[in-house]
Amino acid sequence: MDNHLQHKSALAPLAKASNGVIKHLDLDGWDFSSYSEIIKRKIINPEAQDRSNVNSSLLFVGNFTESSLVRADGLVSQFISFMSKDLFLYHFGRVRTLIWMEGRVWPHLFAKLGSKIRKKVTVMRELTCDARIIASTAAINLPGSRSDSGMEAIDLEGSTDYVRLNEADFTPKVNLS
Repeated sequence: MDNHLQHKSALAPLAKASNGVIKHLDLDGWDFSSYSEIIKRKIINPEAQDRSNVNSSLLFVGNFTESSLVRADGLVSQFISFMSKDLFLYHFGRVRTLIWMEGRVWPHLFAKLGSKIRKKVTVMRELTCDARIIASTAAINLPGSRSDSGMEAIDLEGSTDYVRLNEADFTPKVNLS
């Protein structure tokens, strides 16, 4: 979803190559009523499924890599709250959720017990969902380094699902600093 028409031309080749799997919608992803609208328009037909398994009819992907870290942090916290209360898309069961976030936001979600950057959202995430960091860029603090707050970085060593991305992995070139 993207109600910014300037992105439509850039996303059109991706939508075309997907043979209808990817659609560019004129809805605002930051407006929760947009998700009800997708279901109302029958763009998706998710099924309510038992929470003992991940829902096979629904995948939520969100890109919260915007300049307002407070806004992105707040929205991710809201999603975790929705998960714990079975609200929003999570009333369909355990919905696989992939979130792209700025490196300065996600360390709070994974802060270890005793860390000064640990927040209420850290505990809620631990109680609510099975969350993993699956990829990061070189600009993200990795094991052995220090974060901006002076706390030790999240330990990703030994994670078989983790992928470290570099500038060469992106086309067109992006600035990872």
